[in-house]
Amino acid sequence: MTEEKRIHSNVPFRLYRLPWSPWHVLVVIALGITWILDGLEVTIVGVIGDVLVKPCTLHLTDFDVGFLGTAYLIGAVVGASPT
Repeated sequence: MTEEKRIHSNVPFRLYRLPWSPWHVLVVIALGITWILDGLEVTIVGVIGDVLVKPCTLHLTDFDVGFLGTAYLIGAVVGASPT
């Protein structure tokens, strides 16, 4: 059996000792707002699918709405992935 090399780091301990600052509060608020907006966007996409199937709007099929929702999610994943 081969031995695995273990890397010992003091980074987590050093980060834990850092004081909480107003910058940290801004980051937490920004992440919270982003999380809320992302959830709202997913909700809007889910709700608008029922409207797009009606004959008075775009009269899409269920397959079309599912495909558009899938394309939206794939686009979100590709857009969020690092280049």
